[in-house]
Amino acid sequence: MNYRIEKKEAFRIVGVAEPLEKDMEKNFEIVPKMWEKAAMNGTVQELLAMMDSQPMGVLGVCIGNDQADDWRYFIAVAGTQEASAPYEEYTVPAFTWAIFPGEGQCPGAIQELEKQIITDWLPTSGYEYDNGPDIEVYLTPDPMNAKFEVWIPVTKKV
Repeated sequence: MNYRIEKKEAFRIVGVAEPLEKDMEKNFEIVPKMWEKAAMNGTVQELLAMMDSQPMGVLGVCIGNDQADDWRYFIAVAGTQEASAPYEEYTVPAFTWAIFPGEGQCPGAIQELEKQIITDWLPTSGYEYDNGPDIEVYLTPDPMNAKFEVWIPVTKKV
C-alpha cells in the first residue's frame, strides 16, 4: 500500500458534528447521509469559505476511542475563524500520522481504503493505532472522481 509517515502539529477545525455508533458498519451508513445533507444544504460551501489553514481540503474527522462513549464525526475545514452555531470547533492534537492517498467514487472508495488500512496494513506495518482521531482529507470536490487522503494516528510498535 502506498503511504507516508508524517508528524503534524495540532490544528483547529471548524464544522458540523453528529454522534456515531460503535458499530463501524452502521457508521458506513450514517456518515454518507451526513455528507449528502451538508452538500445539499450549503454547509460544505460555507465551510470552504472558513478554510484558512493546513490541511487544505474538506475534512471528515472521526473522534472517539474504545474507552469513550462519545464518538463523533465532523465535516469540517482547518480554520482559525471563530465558530458560531451551527458550527463547532475542535483541536486535533499533534500526532504522527500514517497518510494513505486514494481516489475513486465516494463513499465506496474511501470506505474500502479504510478497511484495507485496518485489516491489511496495520497488522504488518510495525506501527500500532494511536489514541487519536481518524481523518479523511478530500482534495477534490467531485465525489464521483474524488482524490483524498486517509490519516491514521500511529505510534511505532515496541
